[in-house]
Amino acid sequence: MGIIGRIRQHSWVAVLLVGGAIIAFILGDLTKNNRQIPDMGKVNGETMTRQRFDDLVERAENNYKMNQQVSQVPSEMQSRIRENVWAEFVEETLFQEQTDKLGMQVTAAELGDMFTGKFIHPYLRQLFTNPQTGLYDTLGVRRTLENFNSMDTNMRMQWVEIEKSVRQDRMQQKYAGLMMAGLYMPKALADKVAERVGEASNVRVVALPFQSVDDSEVTLGDADYQKYYKEHKAEFRVPEENRELEFIVYPVNPTPQDLADIEANVEKTWAEFQTIEDEEIPFFVNGESNRSYDSSYVKASSFKAPFDSRIEAAAAGSFIEPAIVGNEWMMAKVMATAMRPDSLRASVIYIFNEKAGANLTTRSEEQAKTLTDSVMDLLKSNHMDFEAAVEQFSDDPAKGENHGDQQWQPDGAYGFLNEQIVNTPVGGHFTYELPNGVGYYIVKVTDKTPALKKYRVALITQEIVPSAATNDAVYATAHKFASQNRVLSSFEASAQEQNLQTRNSNVTLMGDRLPGVGNARDIVRWAFNEKTEVGMVADQVFECDGVYVIAALKDIYKKGYATEQQVRPMIEMDVRREKKAELLMARAEEAVNVGKDINSIAVKLNTVVDTLDSVSFANNYFGKFGMEPKVQSVIAATKSGLTAPVKGASAVYMVQVDSKVKTDDINGDILRSQIEQGYRNKTRQLTDVLRLKANIKDTRNEHF
Repeated sequence: MGIIGRIRQHSWVAVLLVGGAIIAFILGDLTKNNRQIPDMGKVNGETMTRQRFDDLVERAENNYKMNQQVSQVPSEMQSRIRENVWAEFVEETLFQEQTDKLGMQVTAAELGDMFTGKFIHPYLRQLFTNPQTGLYDTLGVRRTLENFNSMDTNMRMQWVEIEKSVRQDRMQQKYAGLMMAGLYMPKALADKVAERVGEASNVRVVALPFQSVDDSEVTLGDADYQKYYKEHKAEFRVPEENRELEFIVYPVNPTPQDLADIEANVEKTWAEFQTIEDEEIPFFVNGESNRSYDSSYVKASSFKAPFDSRIEAAAAGSFIEPAIVGNEWMMAKVMATAMRPDSLRASVIYIFNEKAGANLTTRSEEQAKTLTDSVMDLLKSNHMDFEAAVEQFSDDPAKGENHGDQQWQPDGAYGFLNEQIVNTPVGGHFTYELPNGVGYYIVKVTDKTPALKKYRVALITQEIVPSAATNDAVYATAHKFASQNRVLSSFEASAQEQNLQTRNSNVTLMGDRLPGVGNARDIVRWAFNEKTEVGMVADQVFECDGVYVIAALKDIYKKGYATEQQVRPMIEMDVRREKKAELLMARAEEAVNVGKDINSIAVKLNTVVDTLDSVSFANNYFGKFGMEPKVQSVIAATKSGLTAPVKGASAVYMVQVDSKVKTDDINGDILRSQIEQGYRNKTRQLTDVLRLKANIKDTRNEHF
């Protein structure tokens, strides 16, 4: 399939989408008032307007619908698309600002080389590699570029987006490369590291574990917390403003009475279902089932167990008795069975008349019918092959790329053409008159997969859901709790008294999820409302995907660094460990000053000496003591003798280095290359670094 064809598969969907978008735009323009629509936000002064944001989101959603062949974008995907559009705007703006300052650019020659030269961009290679040959379609890409001005508007927009993505990625690569050029490992240092990595040490160790000091032996004061916070402040960076919520979830589950009522209704439906005449079954299904009647043929494996095996064993006309599958009751009747292909392939000649619009043709209805009949006669008499007829007669704008081929499609996906394709032998032809009298299709069935048994099933499903009375009772309970506990302290105390589980989560401005709670957008919006203060409990009970939620705002984390007070609960154990380490270091230093060797030090400290052989700087583990990189570094740098006390990750250590053993000849240049590769990986964090220094004003919360 050609380049254009790959981009514009199912182009008729794109036409409908673009047409709908134009109509919506016109209607919106006619009905909107004159007030100023707030912007979505700013990045270092660069504004993202609502109109620009909506255009980008609409384009991304249209691409999703075409790629996934769906008519609607799922709600969770809508949120993800909006988030991606904003993230791309932020990243693009930040990098553009940096590259503009440096005078960097991607030249036309450089861009051309990424499309059709020696250094094809990976994104383009993914898009335009021929799946049959595995080769990049350079000729097709070049032809597309040459015909750019003759493309329709939709195709030009898509191609411009592709070029923009390639250009931006290349610019970011250049910027990252420039940053990388400033990061390197000096050769002398690499050689010294290689020397240390290539040897091991035989040592004797005395360890004073932090856990050997009881918590009661240390007292923590403000100065201890402040000292630790100051030394570790970089660990508490807040890249994006967020809110900490504490919340209670009230699930709404069916009661035993609900389950009994649902089962009684299932039995009633089942009894009536078996008395309905076939011609009335579609209406009965639509009235009793959560899903509409589907007349298509499907494989038995399309159904979940145990229904798949029951349907597979059933004959036409058989009923499948009710069973619980997942969260619903299912019952069915096998209306018919048939041997059908699972996938179909066809080619189509479009012959339109003047009613088709879009200046496709001036051909009259009668002329279109005459031409259709003439082409069919040529095909049936073998005076012209189908591909030649496509090139000569088809009104399909993409015929030069797809040659009429509609590609493999699953049974049912060909819509109004599907049954005729199924019933027409491979190599056969038929005509189809298009709805609204706009013309005809001439269809050739080019291939089918082997036939297998399929079933047309009248399926009735009834969800196992709580009753309205149960729902109201749960809501009343949640509302009573919320109304009686208006501040966080009362909220927490009452939850503990009533044995209710509270949960905590930090959410960002455009978040829409909480742990165990979907569709929590209203809660996040409340948390970021300027009137919502720390310690407040929401004055409403939120309904979120089948559960009720009571939320309280526990804290606000501003962009930059969390405060000492905010991190105190998180660092208490670490601060306590530091105090224990100070106590143990003092004991160790006193013992070292008195003792002459490692054995006498052990006696002084009333502990034992452990012997470890082949302790290597390259090994992540320090024997039975686990990961202790600081201790291993000190050992690697000590030729022999007793080290000073070393504060490790889990203990204070005194080490006697007895001997060194050569283990490997490490090439310093290779090691240097490996270390610098690690530096290169760090360039992936450039966006995060730029965001920290950026002035980002995100006001999307006012819109969504």
